[in-house]
Amino acid sequence: MPEHLTMRSPLPDTKWSAGSIRITSRTVRAEEISVRLAIVPDEQLEQGSLMRPRNPSSARRETSVWIRRSGLGSDSHLEEHVAALVRLVNGCREELTRLSVDCDLELCLGFGSENGQGGCVLPAHLLAEVGVLGLDIVLDLYPPTSEVGVVGGSVASGNAGSTGLAVSRG
Repeated sequence: MPEHLTMRSPLPDTKWSAGSIRITSRTVRAEEISVRLAIVPDEQLEQGSLMRPRNPSSARRETSVWIRRSGLGSDSHLEEHVAALVRLVNGCREELTRLSVDCDLELCLGFGSENGQGGCVLPAHLLAEVGVLGLDIVLDLYPPTSEVGVVGGSVASGNAGSTGLAVSRG
């Protein structure tokens, strides 16, 4: 092989994914969402609470936020996160419909790959179930240079709390 041509090892193929359900409202408290769904959230933040509790001069939340993560590891496929979350709230269809009057209901999904490659298939039947539940889909894609990592099955980045994927700077 000529000296000016060198073999490069392929980029690492480390991928991660995460999923959560995020419910936000200006009128329904996060605590009430927990009671109405009979599901314990991973996080609940009330409207008017400090964005950064350690900084008393930080901005206050404009909405209440209720977040429940899939509970699966970051090595699970995106489809598995979606299926786990659908199973979690499947018995709550009627209450989700009632909440949708005053709340935004979102299925938040995150995906990243160290080499920038990757994809997934979300089967039509699974997307139909998400639709019946009234959940909008929020998909966050993280490029390989975004300084994002996964901590305990949750996304870690600088975008704290925006998607419900348990985000914080790692």
